Amino acid sequence: MKLIYQWVPWAYSNIACFEAKEQLSEQITNMVWMPDFKSVWEQIDNNHIAILPVENSYAWNIHENLYNFLRYDYKIIWEINLQINHCLLSKENDISSIKTVYSHPQALDQCHNYLKNHWIKPIVFWDTAWAAEMITDSNEKWVWAIASNLAWDIYWLNILDEKIQDQNWNTTKFFIIVPKESSIEIKEKKWKTSIIFETKNIPAALYKCLGAFATNNVNLTKIESMPSLKSPFTYLFWMNFEWNLEDENVIKSLEELKFFTKQIRILWEY
Repeated sequence: MKLIYQWVPWAYSNIACFEAKEQLSEQITNMVWMPDFKSVWEQIDNNHIAILPVENSYAWNIHENLYNFLRYDYKIIWEINLQINHCLLSKENDISSIKTVYSHPQALDQCHNYLKNHWIKPIVFWDTAWAAEMITDSNEKWVWAIASNLAWDIYWLNILDEKIQDQNWNTTKFFIIVPKESSIEIKEKKWKTSIIFETKNIPAALYKCLGAFATNNVNLTKIESMPSLKSPFTYLFWMNFEWNLEDENVIKSLEELKFFTKQIRILWEY
């Protein structure tokens, strides 16, 4: 069984893979990187498990990965909350010489205050670890990268500053994703369920949808609106709630939810 992720070794997705490997019921024989999210989704099958970032506690959701649950019939089996500690990396040794820094747009956004206070020009690059590799291969001086504290080692760089993110508790959520028919499990289930639904065009539709869970005492942990992609200014809702699909209260909530929705897609329990 192979575990696939986006970008190059020691990107944060790769680091999350090691935590996932410890929790999966199947033995992972290899970790394979892909150049973009689309390539990862297209590789998922009975021999390939994907790990993909979906949300950061400071920056924003990664909507491409959320929408792909509408395009592919896959399920979530676990979530990993990975603490993100950004480092300033370079071949140079003098931090006062820094002029520009390269990194993924989310990493640059998560270090906004640090870059502003140090008068550093941010330049968007494909990925954090890939930016570190680019700095290693570049002949240009005074260019730096923001990446993990593990990337410096394999790319032969110096760490000039650590934990430069604006929030000390900066965390990215990753999903482990497998085909719907897969029997792969994780060792520590957390009993959370995710769904996507579209409300009917009736007064107080969302209020009534939420009421289906309130009246059955099911605790919601997240709800977010998303453009439906069907027509301008129409929306879907992503929802997370506690307990599993076999729970009687959850069954009643979903039955009631059907009265006020056009469609419901259950993304599975994890």
